[in-house]
Amino acid sequence: MSKYPIRAGDEKYRGKVMTEKEKIKFVKDIKKFGEKELGLNFGGSFSRIAKDSFSCNWIYACYKTKMQSVLGEGRPYEFYPEMEKALERQKTLDKKGYDTYFYHAEAHGGGKCPITKEMLESDRARQCYVVLHEAWHSTSSLNDYNFPYSFEESSGRVVGLFGGIEFAEYIKDNELLRITTDQEKAWSMFADFVNDSYLRLKELSDKKASAAKFAKLKKELDLEAEELYHTVPESWEKSELKKKINNAFIIRYRDYTVHYPLAKKIYMKSGSVKSAMEAYSKLFFKAKTDKQAIKVIEKLEKEYFSKS
Repeated sequence: MSKYPIRAGDEKYRGKVMTEKEKIKFVKDIKKFGEKELGLNFGGSFSRIAKDSFSCNWIYACYKTKMQSVLGEGRPYEFYPEMEKALERQKTLDKKGYDTYFYHAEAHGGGKCPITKEMLESDRARQCYVVLHEAWHSTSSLNDYNFPYSFEESSGRVVGLFGGIEFAEYIKDNELLRITTDQEKAWSMFADFVNDSYLRLKELSDKKASAAKFAKLKKELDLEAEELYHTVPESWEKSELKKKINNAFIIRYRDYTVHYPLAKKIYMKSGSVKSAMEAYSKLFFKAKTDKQAIKVIEKLEKEYFSKS
């Protein structure tokens, strides 16, 4: 039985092709759910429709034999509002001999992000994830939760993915529940792949391995990604496994995956997204330095993953 009450009108999204007006209403209903049921603060985002082209593009670049960004200390990416400029930047970095990765998204976590055309064209599970994940960023910023970047992204995955599942329960939509559940399963599998790949690449980096050894491992990872592709449920995450696996790809996703198992454990123990967010919000208030934040995470991992 769902934890949410049955409401009038919940049948309207089930099994039908939605008009643009209905799609906009659906996104706004996700937002309303996030605000009223989860307590998220959207900071003005997803309140209006983008009238002009609105594009969110990131470029990542790493050394071919180091798990390290070439863009500067603590700067894993460059953001571009124009796709053409982002792709030109990627070409320049490719010519310099770096591993690169181009990432394009439907929205960003900044204040007052509009409802974009691409968001409306996404499947409903993806819409749930994007709206609630980005709201977690604004909520975290406005409340000064002091998260390490990788924990904010990883916990934001929990909020977006499991928040989508809870929204499906809320509106009593079995089809949406199925695809949001598949979406989380796909992400968990993808996260395991990224985390394992990072450790193997980092081991080569630490040993100052040759370019040939890195190239050999990357070919192996491409094959493993291809195998995983055939077992992962249909989802946006599945499509990412078709891309070239290199240092930049893994560095990009590791911030979203490295603490996902921990954040998911906290969610499972909490019993709901709202309770998990409350638990997350209290974790790093006393951590004033990166070292203190690392100690907080190490303590949590010992608590949640130590063998009984």
